[in-house]
Amino acid sequence: MYRFVLILTALAACTDTQVPVESVAAPEPAPVDLAFCKGESFANSVGQPVSTIQSSLPDKARVLGPDDIATQDYRVDRLNVFVDGSGVIQRLTCG
Repeated sequence: MYRFVLILTALAACTDTQVPVESVAAPEPAPVDLAFCKGESFANSVGQPVSTIQSSLPDKARVLGPDDIATQDYRVDRLNVFVDGSGVIQRLTCG
């Protein structure tokens, strides 16, 4: 019985556990449906300064910079506007 365990342990130590680099690629992001958070009219704003749309954002919208702290609660009716350090819109999500 103990020989069997020793043999299995030796075989397990010989296996190759490296993952090929090709299979580690990041998945394609899923398309975002901004209708839930009233953000479909802002979908074409990516790449523009947030100041151009800030006054017309929905009440529950929040603008998040790269170093901003945000709660992790998920609210489907809240529009998240992610901006870079210079205030340019990078992406929009609901939640």
